Amino acid sequence: MDIIFLLLGLFVIVKGSDYLVDGSVSLAKFFKIPTLVIGLTVVAIATGIPEIAISITSSFKGSNEILLGNLLGSNMFNILFILGLLALIKPLPIKREIIIKNYLFALLSCFVLFVISYDVYFGDSLVNIITRSEGILLLCFAGIFLYSTILGAMDEKGLKTERGKFKVLDALKIIVGIILVGVSADIIVESAIKISEHLGVSEHIIGLTVIAVGTNLPELVTSIVATLKGEVDMAVGNLVGTNIFNLFLMLGLSATIKPIVIDAFSFIDIIILAIVSLIVYIFIRHKKDISKIEGIIMILLYISYIIYVVIR
Repeated sequence: MDIIFLLLGLFVIVKGSDYLVDGSVSLAKFFKIPTLVIGLTVVAIATGIPEIAISITSSFKGSNEILLGNLLGSNMFNILFILGLLALIKPLPIKREIIIKNYLFALLSCFVLFVISYDVYFGDSLVNIITRSEGILLLCFAGIFLYSTILGAMDEKGLKTERGKFKVLDALKIIVGIILVGVSADIIVESAIKISEHLGVSEHIIGLTVIAVGTNLPELVTSIVATLKGEVDMAVGNLVGTNIFNLFLMLGLSATIKPIVIDAFSFIDIIILAIVSLIVYIFIRHKKDISKIEGIIMILLYISYIIYVVIR
């Protein structure tokens, strides 16, 4: 029964996010915000609402394993499985701007997370923990990334604006979306805790696998559609941007609410995420694209990681 509630919660949280995105975009258009900026800010953040809701709910409930498992698992799924799958559909040419501005920032997020979470070495502490002050630091990095992204978009010539009408239905979508996301996040976390107890596995595994994959299905579908339409920049940029927001914005919000204790397994996952992110960066830098062979390697790396997580 808990599994049914978990799957139902994942469905509802994705649907609630859709309502929230639609309503938010309509509101942004009403204020004549450029469509490019809407995509880089409103949509980018709104599509990450499931992760935000689950992270905040996990923080209040003290379920650090679900919180970290969801965010780290989401990043692994994005950077290895989805990006690898897109490369199988067609080789992915990566623009220099994405490599320099976005992907290097994604690598920075992994490095910053490693440093602030390795208190046993850097902080001379008995436990690894992300404090509230470090959470605020992560939020500052998120602000810097968001500001530089908007600034870069505003510098483009001929920026398209679209004046739209903000209807009562749009307002209802925002309200209903917020309610659905909030309620379903609570159901997901509670169900995950009960499932882990029944199966005798850690909450971290549930977060890394079922929840991480479930909350990223919209990104998977959106990225595939964008790639098939030739919008490779949008697909890759969205995935990389999501990873950055996961570690800076969502983890920062959670740590600001309540300090996060990093267990041994989560710390290992942080190191693995940094390594695979570096491997993908090497693939990109080598030929400025990701080939089908490299895509297969990335998918195999993700499958190997999941097997490792389960047997450990």
